[in-house]
Amino acid sequence: MLGLLVFSKIQAQEPPTNVAIQTADRFKIDNAKSISLTSVIEQALRANYDQNQRDFSEEILNLTWEDTKEAFWMPQLSLTLQTDSQRIGRIKKGDLGGGGFSRRPTGSLSFGVQDYVIFNWGKDYLAYLSNKETYRRSTRAFKEQRRFLRHQVIIKYFELAYFTRLVEIYRRQLRHTSFVYRFNREKVSIRKINRQEYYQARSEYLRAQNSFQEASNNQRVAEEEMAFLITDKPGTRYLLKDRLNFERVQMPLEEAEKIAVANNPEILESTKDVNNAKRSYQIQLRENLPLPTFSVNLGAYKHSFAPGVSNTRYESGIDGNHIDVRASVNATWSITGVGGFFNQRTTERSFINRQSSYSQLAEARHKTLSDLQRSYYRVRTFEQQIRVLEAASETNNKTFDVILENYLDRKTAYINFSDALLESVYSDAALAERYYRHTREKVLLAQEMGVDELPGKSFENLGKAKESVK
Repeated sequence: MLGLLVFSKIQAQEPPTNVAIQTADRFKIDNAKSISLTSVIEQALRANYDQNQRDFSEEILNLTWEDTKEAFWMPQLSLTLQTDSQRIGRIKKGDLGGGGFSRRPTGSLSFGVQDYVIFNWGKDYLAYLSNKETYRRSTRAFKEQRRFLRHQVIIKYFELAYFTRLVEIYRRQLRHTSFVYRFNREKVSIRKINRQEYYQARSEYLRAQNSFQEASNNQRVAEEEMAFLITDKPGTRYLLKDRLNFERVQMPLEEAEKIAVANNPEILESTKDVNNAKRSYQIQLRENLPLPTFSVNLGAYKHSFAPGVSNTRYESGIDGNHIDVRASVNATWSITGVGGFFNQRTTERSFINRQSSYSQLAEARHKTLSDLQRSYYRVRTFEQQIRVLEAASETNNKTFDVILENYLDRKTAYINFSDALLESVYSDAALAERYYRHTREKVLLAQEMGVDELPGKSFENLGKAKESVK
C-alpha cells in the first residue's frame, strides 16, 4: 500500500529529463486547431483543391452539353460578317503598278439559318441519345467523386482519432515504465533489487519510448494528410472535438446488394457503355444502307457592301431564294481494303464492341457483389472482435492495477508487472484499432453500395462530442 502512495506522488510530478518525454506534450504549440467531424466535412467540400477543379470541369461539361443539345434540336441561327482585305496604309509604293488593295471595305453581313437535317432515319437521334446518356453519367460521376471526398474525410478524421488514442495509450505506458524504471534505479543503488530487474525495467522503459515516438509520428502524418484534404496550412496540428460513436450495422446483406446493383458507380458506368454500344451498332447498320437524308436550307438575309454597292436580299443558296426540302444519299461501301467487303469488318467490330460491353457489365456486377460480401463480413467480424476486446480491455486494466500495487509492495515479480502492462496496452490499442477499422469499413461499404450513408444512419452521427478537450 505504501508503494501505491509513492507511485501516486511521483506520478503527479514532472517526468524525468528526457528528450522523448519532454516532447510528449503535443498541445504546447501555436498552430493547434480544434475540429469536429462536421466542420472538416464542410471545409473539405468547400475548399479541397481536387473538388474545386471538379466544380470547374462540371461547369465546362454543362456548357458543352448545351451546345450538343441545341445543335440537335435547333437550326443553327447565326450572324456572319465577312470582308475582303482592305488597305489601311502603304509603307512603300512599288514600281510594278497595279491597283493593290482597296482602301474602301467590301464584304457582306448575313443573318440566317444553315442547312438543317429534318430526317436521317434516326442516326443523328441515336448519336444524340448516346451523348445525352454520357452527359448524365458524367454529371453523376462528379457527384460520386464529391461523395468519395466526403467519405475520405470521414475516414481520415477517425484515423486521426485512432492515432491520437494510440498516443494516449503509449503515453500511459511510458509514464508507468518511467516511474518503475526510476523506482528500480533507486532500489538497485541501495541493493534492494538485483541488477537484472533494473535492466529489465530500463529495457521496458526504452521500448515504451519507441512505441510512443512511433505513435506520435503516425499521428503527425495523419494530421498533415488531413491538412491537405481540407486545405489547411501545412504543419497545422489538430485538437479533435468528437470521439467515435460506435454503432453496429443493422442492415441485412440482401438490402445492401439490392442497393449496390442500382447505384454502384462501376455498374452504372458499364450500363452506360452497354447502351451506347448498342446505339453505335444500330447506327453502323443504318450507315450500311442507301438511306436518303432529308434536309432544308432556310436561307439568310444578306447585306452586301462595296464601293458603289449596297443591297440587301434574301438568299437560300444556288437556287436563289427558294426554300426546298431536299433528299440526298451519301453512302460508301468498300469492296477491298479498310472495312472489308461491303464494310463487313466495320460492322463486325461494332457488334463485338457491343458484346464486349455486355461482358464488362456482367463483370462489374460480379465484382461489386463480391467486394460487397467481403466488406460486409469484415464489418460483422470487427463487431464480434470489439465485443471480446471491450471485455478484455476492462479486465486487463483492472488486472494491471492489482499487479502494479502488488509489485510496488514487492508481492509479485517484475515479469508479472511487465506482462500485465503489455496486455493492458495491447488490448487498449487493439480495441482502438478495431473501432477505427469498423468505422472505416462501414464507410467503404456505403461507397461500394454507391450511397452517401448506410440506410437509417448518418455518418456525421459517428462523431460524438467529447465532454471536454484538454
